[in-house]
Amino acid sequence: MSLLPPIVLDHLSANSKVKMVEVPLEKRMMTLDGINGVRKDVPAIHEVWKQTREWFPYLPPPSQQELVLTGAEDAWLVHGDQVEQDLVWLLRLPCHKFWSQLQFDPNLQRFLEGILQQFPREYDSSSSSSYTSSQIQIRNRDILHKLFLVFLRICTYKESASEFFSPEYYGTLIYEKYILDLPKIIDICSLFRPCNREITIKMVANVFKVQSRYCEDLFTTGESIGEALDNAEEQCQTLSMSLPSRKNVDGLFDLVGFLLDVSSSTYSLLDIFPGAGKPLQLAGFEMKLAGFYHSTILGVQQILERFVESEILTPEESTLCFFNLQISRHRSILAFRTIVEFNCLNPVMSETHCDKDEALEGFFSIFTTILQERTFLLDYNSRYSLQDDFDVFEQSGLNVDPTRKHYILDALCESSQGSGFSNVLTGEKEKKSSVTPTVETVPETGGATALTSSVLKPTEELDSLISSVRDMLPFLGEGFVEKCLEHYQFKVEEVVNAILEGNLAPHLASLDQSLERQAVEPKPVQAPRCIYDNDEFDVNSRDEIDLSRIHRGKKNKYGNAMKLLDDKTDINSMRDRFSALGIVSDIEVMVGEEREYEDEYDDTYDDVAVGQEEPDSRDDGGRQFVLPVALGGGKIPRVVQEKDDEDDDDEEDEEEGVFGRKPMNFARNPEEIRQENERRRQEKMSRNARKPAAQQQQQYQSARDVVGKPKGQGQDKQVLINRARKNANKGKGHRAGAERKQAKGMF
Repeated sequence: MSLLPPIVLDHLSANSKVKMVEVPLEKRMMTLDGINGVRKDVPAIHEVWKQTREWFPYLPPPSQQELVLTGAEDAWLVHGDQVEQDLVWLLRLPCHKFWSQLQFDPNLQRFLEGILQQFPREYDSSSSSSYTSSQIQIRNRDILHKLFLVFLRICTYKESASEFFSPEYYGTLIYEKYILDLPKIIDICSLFRPCNREITIKMVANVFKVQSRYCEDLFTTGESIGEALDNAEEQCQTLSMSLPSRKNVDGLFDLVGFLLDVSSSTYSLLDIFPGAGKPLQLAGFEMKLAGFYHSTILGVQQILERFVESEILTPEESTLCFFNLQISRHRSILAFRTIVEFNCLNPVMSETHCDKDEALEGFFSIFTTILQERTFLLDYNSRYSLQDDFDVFEQSGLNVDPTRKHYILDALCESSQGSGFSNVLTGEKEKKSSVTPTVETVPETGGATALTSSVLKPTEELDSLISSVRDMLPFLGEGFVEKCLEHYQFKVEEVVNAILEGNLAPHLASLDQSLERQAVEPKPVQAPRCIYDNDEFDVNSRDEIDLSRIHRGKKNKYGNAMKLLDDKTDINSMRDRFSALGIVSDIEVMVGEEREYEDEYDDTYDDVAVGQEEPDSRDDGGRQFVLPVALGGGKIPRVVQEKDDEDDDDEEDEEEGVFGRKPMNFARNPEEIRQENERRRQEKMSRNARKPAAQQQQQYQSARDVVGKPKGQGQDKQVLINRARKNANKGKGHRAGAERKQAKGMF
């Protein structure tokens, strides 16, 4: 019996409860009832709290073809109900039992990881929204909701005021025990971002906050994803070299699915946790993403178009593949934009003290590097204007290098010609409304030549020229600069020189140099409907058309066949060409009053060397000059070099033909054949006579031995050679037969 009064005992017990509540779970001891009724204190996180349970793995919903089978839907519903019950049982556990089960039950971790990997994404063709069965949709949605609550509990180290971990212990626990790793975090972002984005952002941010080593793993993850993108590019190249066929359809579908997964997963991670953009940039991921977009995604789209043209894919399959590729392109650009915003734009727009010059330099470095990826750059600029980004840097007070800026914008403008991106170059610092590109005619004053209205400049090019002048002379107004450019035929050097020397034309010198441009609403320009739009025969834009210039069918140039035969224009032009070469000449002699053609061969210049010859060039056996066959010459004879050290030159000359060839023996003398065979047989017998019979037998066996020594004792070089020879020569008859069948078109 205690000697203290009851009031004191109650006060002490209350203080002990308060102290127990303040102790985190990793340091808390809890009472456990033993088998024999003996109580003992064990840690709150201990293996003794783990319960043995069989976890049912999650299976994706059946496809439309599988749902036709009897009982397929009911079987999946029963299995899905068991998976949901496992998740509900896990959620009902107290905090210390939940974490003990999670830490000491490896089957539970595999169960949760399997659901993350197998659960359909929002963009999958097998997602729950594509099913006609409402029961499958409801069951799949319930499983996703329970799974979200489980991972919400895992990503939180403080459930209540009494159930919590210390942040240090919690960060070490989830990292060292692999309860959460980066692949799981990426799956969490991809799976829960569409349904509950705000809470998912808090979950992932809390994990990266308590454990900084996840940020270090992001660098390795960026390199790993980059290697996966390189492998996908190799598969795309392999697929592009093969002909479209039904056996390559599965490989095409797998490649399209990979493109969609990697782009969507990367965008989901960056959208939920933008801080991942810093380590990914250090890994060079944004450069690889731009190259992946330009080479792989568009390459797969071209391959898909080839399959569609070959009518190998069904309309449903082609529509689904094109839709997935468009999603992949869109999310790749969004992921790239998130990296650029976090590393380059947000530091400039934030009020915190940071190195803004470094952010601007990073922006220049990124876009200078990806200039070669023209397709990606154009699509990115259509979504996020680079000119607007440069305006943000200029408005923040940074000194933007105009040379590097125009280098990027000019490259973009060259790439966007005819692609709907011609509005890249606009006003620089004082961007105003677009001006109609018309130039008024100025009368001549003081001998100055006025520029007629026929010399026009596009609005974008005119803005660029005005900006170039104002970069050197910023005190001038845009309207004054425009008038000067019109007068000096849009030559920036002459305008600057005339202003600096004070040698402007009188009508320009009288203008106010701070004159601004007049904003005029641009007239909508209708895109031409075809290549014949607005031509001289367009009835929609012209009231009068010259009908005499209209001709149906081919024009008859000559009128009849005699005029065509009498036309020697082409022959005369060829005669002039050959006469200039000095090869063909017509010799006309006058015999009496008639002019006859002399066809007798003229050997006047036969002994004259044609062109410049080297000394002794006729003795080196080179090619001699001959008249071309088309001009009546003969073939080039083969030159046989003479050998001074041979005595039978005369005999060879007699045997050789006209063109230096020896006569062919179509029927050889049988006596010579028998003598040759006898000579070979005697030589073979003489060689074999020098070796004993046993040695010959041993040599024969060694030359055919492919078995060799027992395994583990090593093999001789001759045995390895015999094996290679056997593998190379076996099955020749089969291959020859197959080739004959293939040549005959049997398969």
